[in-house]
Amino acid sequence: MSALSLKYLKQFDRNLWILAGGWFVGALGFAASIPFLAIYFHGTLHLTTTEIGVFFGVMAIVRSLFQAVGGELSDRIGRVGLMIHSQYWRAASFLAMGFAIDFDLGFWPVAALFTVNAIFGAFFMPAVNALVSDILPAQKRLDGYAITRAAGNFGWAAGPAIGGFLAHSSYGTLFFLSAVVTLGSGLIFQFAFKAPPRQVTKESFKFSDLLEVRKDKVLAGHCVLVLMLYLVVAQLVAPFSVYTVEMVGIAEAQLGLLFTINGLMVTLLQLPATRLLGNTRFTTQLAVGSFLYLIGYGILGFFTHYSFFILVIVVITTGEMIMSPPSITLTSRLAPEGRIGRYMGVYGFFVTLGWSFGPLYGGLFLDRFSHRPAVAWMLISSLALLSGAGYLWFGRRLPDTLNRRGDEATSE
Repeated sequence: MSALSLKYLKQFDRNLWILAGGWFVGALGFAASIPFLAIYFHGTLHLTTTEIGVFFGVMAIVRSLFQAVGGELSDRIGRVGLMIHSQYWRAASFLAMGFAIDFDLGFWPVAALFTVNAIFGAFFMPAVNALVSDILPAQKRLDGYAITRAAGNFGWAAGPAIGGFLAHSSYGTLFFLSAVVTLGSGLIFQFAFKAPPRQVTKESFKFSDLLEVRKDKVLAGHCVLVLMLYLVVAQLVAPFSVYTVEMVGIAEAQLGLLFTINGLMVTLLQLPATRLLGNTRFTTQLAVGSFLYLIGYGILGFFTHYSFFILVIVVITTGEMIMSPPSITLTSRLAPEGRIGRYMGVYGFFVTLGWSFGPLYGGLFLDRFSHRPAVAWMLISSLALLSGAGYLWFGRRLPDTLNRRGDEATSE
């Protein structure tokens, strides 16, 4: 029977489907505007790609710290409330960004409001990821993360397609749309999601708790490798957008279509891919995904025809589908009882660090080699080679009880 059979899908808790639905709506709101922010900075405010990268790099410190704090808070004060209120605050910041752009207030007000949005996004993600682990037993988490990722990427598919057309009239309109849709996500979580029972950590919060991860060398190794990988993954939102629209000259609607292809691929293929690779070591999947990012971004600078950009999106999206669920699942496996939120927060710290510094990393190379884009993109993608090789080495040192689903795979 097919892995996507009705019987297979019915085995998952109702809360998972509500979580996935809310995540879809939230991702739709985010993706309708944020992929075009770098283009607004570059094309309207005339910032260089390096300056755009510096902005995202400065934000990295704040976002990463709040990601880790968000994981701790989700363990201590509850995941659901944190998830709901973070979406409401993100909706408010999107609304304010729309007004700031429409009234031409300039870079600093938009940057400050986007930072507020990023902080509450940093609270949101570890809470949601930890809730998947709360809802599902260990043997179903890999599939659960695949389902929620597919839902999120369905939003990512629809958002840029809408934003690409609306961007012609007003960038502010994109953020007004994001505000309304993100508010809808918070309402779904508040009125439809029912918090599962879980063990609550009762001791008082200490910032020194965030440093305890250094004692777990396995988690530390995973986080260093995932940081290198996400410095490359992060090229999609800012450097890729600026390069294709501002440097090569494709239309914003065409860029929106590329993001839509990315989102639709994950929506349609994430769960089948996860089931197909279900008994493969997590670290092997992470290595293969890294090498696909190496290939996709490594060849980006050699051609300028739009059809080639479609090929690049297909390659890197395949890498994304292969590496993302096992990356989160491995983190949940490493977490001791009652500390999944903390471990998700620490993992999210490094993922956010990669997402935040990635634009600076890519922007520096694109500015330095602006007339030699092939060299720039090969250098940008080189960290994916190190990450892939590192995961192959790392996998030999992990027991299969942590590194493979094995007997936990359920039959259809």
